[in-house]
Amino acid sequence: MRIVTIGMLLTVFVISVFPAATVSAETGWNEAGIRIGIRATPRSEYFRQYDAFAVYGLPWEWHLPHGWSVTPNTSLSLGLLENDRLIDFIGSGALALALGKEGSGFTTDLGINFNFLDGRHIGSIDFGSALLFGAYAGINYRFSGGLKVGYRLQHISNGHIFYQSGTPNPGLDMHLFGISYAL
Repeated sequence: MRIVTIGMLLTVFVISVFPAATVSAETGWNEAGIRIGIRATPRSEYFRQYDAFAVYGLPWEWHLPHGWSVTPNTSLSLGLLENDRLIDFIGSGALALALGKEGSGFTTDLGINFNFLDGRHIGSIDFGSALLFGAYAGINYRFSGGLKVGYRLQHISNGHIFYQSGTPNPGLDMHLFGISYAL
């Protein structure tokens, strides 16, 4: 989580130092795909996540020196969060920044998201709320034909926003692997 926070702060710093935003970014729904993931931290319960997602490009782009650029986007996902005993619905909405270099297929993503669960319990884990907050950092590679593969490390928890005495905040870290296609 600390790495994601540092990455977000560095991205905000870069954008404020180089505020030359243009309106050349691709706006609209520009990517759709699927992700699968497993729990990143060892705990007593094993979790898996399956998502279908779509990415909406926002109309700004910041051009940095040496061919680098930062592009904001937003995304929606619907999926399942499963442990050994229960399957639950999970939906999310995210706001992210993608950092990439012209001519390279590699990009990195840093984002924050809101997650909605069907209920606050999955198996013996009590997330304390059905509304969870999260952050993620990822790396992606887009092939010339529009196919994209990626990895992200994602953290979700209730952030003690709904804190009451005795409300748990276990959090969940996931390794997510995705494949998508440019629309």
